[in-house]
Order: sequence, then structure tokens, then C-alpha cells
Amino acid sequence: MKENVTLHEMLSFREKKVGMQEALRRKHDKATIVALGMNIPGPTKTSPGILVAFSAGGEELDSLFFENGLTVLEETVVKEKAGYLKLYAVKSLDSLLVKRLTVRMEETHPLGRLFDIDVYDEAGNGIGRAELGSPMRKCLICEKNAKLCGRSRSHTVEELYGRVESIIDSWLKGGR
Repeated sequence: MKENVTLHEMLSFREKKVGMQEALRRKHDKATIVALGMNIPGPTKTSPGILVAFSAGGEELDSLFFENGLTVLEETVVKEKAGYLKLYAVKSLDSLLVKRLTVRMEETHPLGRLFDIDVYDEAGNGIGRAELGSPMRKCLICEKNAKLCGRSRSHTVEELYGRVESIIDSWLKGGR
């Protein structure tokens, strides 16, 4: 069942995320913090399909960290109406390496366009794609810069959400 969230609920969820990230950073001072969320436009942030995709993202990150010799010191998962979130404290002072790995995952996994993976260094500073020389995220529909399309409202929320569902359905039907 799809449930719309209010602006207040979305903002509250973001505040909760920031607080949890800060708590993890303070607890693990020599760690890189990684936050996995879902890039879902519009007021509907959760559904059974989005939850399956989110869970696949968490499994992929777990494998990515293991395969690259990165130790997860702590992780926590939040699942609520306003969205899904998985936070990791990763034993690494090389946050650029961690960001490189997560950008590659976003760009190569069949669901990667839906993953929103933020990486923060030991001081809590976000590491952006620009710092790696990586291209900006592309629009779900037209492949132009996603931020520009979002600002100009080039596509309706319905079109964007339909594309999200299409990506998930395609993956579930064999793109795994």
C-alpha cells in the first residue's frame, strides 16, 4: 500500500538522519559514515517494491565493504513511512575511497539510480561526486542533470514515480 508523507514528516526524517549520523560519528571517531537511502521523487517514499530494492542496496553495500576489506563497526536501519535508511560506521579514514566505491555501485547496479548513498569523512563533511571528478546524477527520465530537471520541474511526479516503479519491476523480473 502506498502512503504519502507530509513535508513535515520528510523534514523530521531528515533531521533524524542527521542526528543518527552525528551520534555514529561521535561514537566511532576514526570512521567514515555511509548512509544508504532511496532516491524516490514525490510524496510516496515507501512501498513493498521500494523496500525490496532498499534491502538489495544494503546487501550490495555489505558485499562491497567486505570485498574491499572494509570493516563495518556498526550499522543501523530505519524503516518508516517517510523512508528507509541504513547507516554504517566503516573503519576507514579514506572517505574518498569509500565514496569512489559507492559511486561505482550507484552507476553499475541495476537499481543504482535509485540508491542515494551519502559518504561523510571523520569530521562529518559530506563527500560529493564533484570531489572525485564524477559526473552529476542523471535524471530518471531524460538523462540530463537530475538537479536541473528537478529545479525546472521538467517531469511530473507521476512520470518520475512511474519510472521508479519501472526500474524496480524490471530488476525483479530478471535484471538481478
